[in-house]
Amino acid sequence: MLDYLINFVGNLGNWGYLVIFLVVALECQALLGLFMPGESLVLVGGFFAEQGVLDPGVLIVVVSSAAIIGDSIGYELGRHLGRGWLLKHARRFGLHQENLDRVDNFFARHGGKAVFSSHFLHLLRSLMPFVAGDRRMRYLKFLLFNAMGCIVWASVFVMLGYVAGEGWRVAAKWIGVASKIVGGALLLTFALIWLWRWLGRHEADVKRRWRAVTDHPRVANQLRRFAPQLEFLTARLSPQGYLGLHLTIGVLLIIGASWLFGAIAQDVVAGDPLTVLDTVVAEWFHERRTPGLTTAMQLVSVLASPLWVTCIATVTALVLWRKRYWYRLLALGVGLSGGMILDFLLKITFHRPRPSFEDSYLIFYGYSFPSDHAMAATLLYGLLAVFAVIALDVWRWRVGAALGAFVMILLVGFSQVYLGAHYLSDVLGAAAAGLAWLALSLTAVDTLRRNRGHLF
Repeated sequence: MLDYLINFVGNLGNWGYLVIFLVVALECQALLGLFMPGESLVLVGGFFAEQGVLDPGVLIVVVSSAAIIGDSIGYELGRHLGRGWLLKHARRFGLHQENLDRVDNFFARHGGKAVFSSHFLHLLRSLMPFVAGDRRMRYLKFLLFNAMGCIVWASVFVMLGYVAGEGWRVAAKWIGVASKIVGGALLLTFALIWLWRWLGRHEADVKRRWRAVTDHPRVANQLRRFAPQLEFLTARLSPQGYLGLHLTIGVLLIIGASWLFGAIAQDVVAGDPLTVLDTVVAEWFHERRTPGLTTAMQLVSVLASPLWVTCIATVTALVLWRKRYWYRLLALGVGLSGGMILDFLLKITFHRPRPSFEDSYLIFYGYSFPSDHAMAATLLYGLLAVFAVIALDVWRWRVGAALGAFVMILLVGFSQVYLGAHYLSDVLGAAAAGLAWLALSLTAVDTLRRNRGHLF
């Protein structure tokens, strides 16, 4: 993966500097800059500079120039468009007047210091030049403080990426053949952190886009087409779910996950292309095993072991019992115990042998499809995420709970494939079956709760 990225960026040549220049300059523009990954791109640029693809000195000059020019354009836009224009369009980008007031007050209190430090904060990086122009700050003063801030910011973040590149070289030598695996895990970690931050900052925008999807003519036509069936279901199950989701979405989730499991199971039984990919993936990971990473993956697999799942479920059950959340307690029992019984029955039904390698010292017993660890992780962490979403009011932490459950399931599934305990299709099938059972269990318990008129 890293070699491919290095070759790709290397083939861009000087165009790579131009791409970085444009993204950084656009990030300095009011509202538009909220969606530009300028800071992340500068860090990546510093990383590639250490790899010998870009020149660090040239990169600092390019980033500094882009930020200074972009901020100057943002300043002029603020002078000519004014605060009224910004307030008019801010809500479309997930910003409210209180966000703009905080930026404005920060500028009013600190002036030049606010301009200097604005590049180190994402919201200020996009809005501060516009606010400075709207406030009629003298351009020479703005340019002086802004240029100093841009140069310092560019130097710091390029060098941070450069140091990360040096650290990666050392780590790659130490990790050895597993470096590609660790590198992919780090990239995924950075991507998830960025996704969590982005979703946390753009709650209104995400909800607006969701409303746009549901209001789309094609979607609206389908809803009208199936209006009698939806009305029939709605009469029996209230659409105001405990997660704010309509019954239709819950039913589609059950159907979709069940269909996905059926498709995977069909490939496993018939020996279709997915099983060929299983062998390729299993051998690729087997060739890249190292003692250190193997130990780490064995520890990760404990996060879905029977003992661990039992302990976490017991603690959760005690908390729910003490708070008298009876229906959540019922959901925990039905979802977790029923799901593991389902996994056992599916294993007996398909009786697929586990992966086997001649030189492997790891021995696993039982059938392979679907993965019991992946099933347990999907059920346990999925339920915990649902309970967290119910209990939390802040959008950012709700998103964090959902992403946290996803990460835990992903880690456990990855550990099973890496260790050679299961094939890739075993993990995917378990996740699909676990999701279907989880949705079915929660829907059934919530139906019972509604019929009795109690709180979940």
